[in-house]
Amino acid sequence: MFEFITSDLATFDPIHENRHDLSALPGTREAAAFMLPLPELDCAGIIYTWVTSEGKAGASVSFFGNSIGEKIDERVDGVDVPQTMDFYDWNVGGFQLKIDKPFESANLAFKGKRIELAFRYEAMHPVYPFSANRKGCPPYYAIDRTEQHGRATGFFKIDGKEFPLDSFCQRDHAWGPRIWGLNQHYKWFHATTANAAVHFFEMQSFGQVNQLGFVFKDNHMAEITSLKYDYTFDENMHHTSFYVVIKDSSGRTTRIKNQTIAQFVYPADPMIQLNESATAVDIDGEKGSGWCEFCWNKAYLDFARQHVHFHR
Repeated sequence: MFEFITSDLATFDPIHENRHDLSALPGTREAAAFMLPLPELDCAGIIYTWVTSEGKAGASVSFFGNSIGEKIDERVDGVDVPQTMDFYDWNVGGFQLKIDKPFESANLAFKGKRIELAFRYEAMHPVYPFSANRKGCPPYYAIDRTEQHGRATGFFKIDGKEFPLDSFCQRDHAWGPRIWGLNQHYKWFHATTANAAVHFFEMQSFGQVNQLGFVFKDNHMAEITSLKYDYTFDENMHHTSFYVVIKDSSGRTTRIKNQTIAQFVYPADPMIQLNESATAVDIDGEKGSGWCEFCWNKAYLDFARQHVHFHR
């Protein structure tokens, strides 16, 4: 499928698209997320499923934005699943994920009380593993994780009202430890257009800054080597716009503008707060959509919001 795409990165074994055996690592987890930024519908959705090393699984489906009104979040958790159930036929409390071709396509479906959806995900470029970076994946955040961009085609319904899906979609997949509180702060960023895709993850922990990510454009993938950015946020320190200039291992410069179209706070861990923003995107003049998640240490965030007027 990607035979015409060149890359500075090594290929990644498709076995890692599927569920991993974490039974020897108690307290760890595996999770997969699909983001649906929908500027054309003035809303966004996020689909998330997970399973612990003890075999307790869950899923959540959320839609939010001006056209939706108050955020709708439907979830199930603590479902016992056998080790033999994998992502080729994953079924948890009304949520279904079925890998079609590893790192190329998958089918998703969900039917809850207010939300129903069914769509096919098709990738636009090879997967990016954090292990491709010279420092690898921060070990407190996963053994490894992958990021990829593509399209989602299908539909979703809110209270019976149907909306068509033919939109950009970003997804990730991580397995291993997840110690949220070790992140003093991070920015998890995605931007997608018809001809380009960019992801970076900037994590601040243990007094160090880790930057990982890739640029895909002109049918070539390259590792991010540096990034500079500026952003705005509201009185709650929820980001509202983002501008970034990226250089990559192929010597290219990429400029991206983002404007928030929908936002909400995702509950993950009491030590941190995840501020989610789906965005309308401009990559080097081409329009698209994306996602940007800021992770804040909760104690710092609560204090800093009292002094937000000092930000510049």
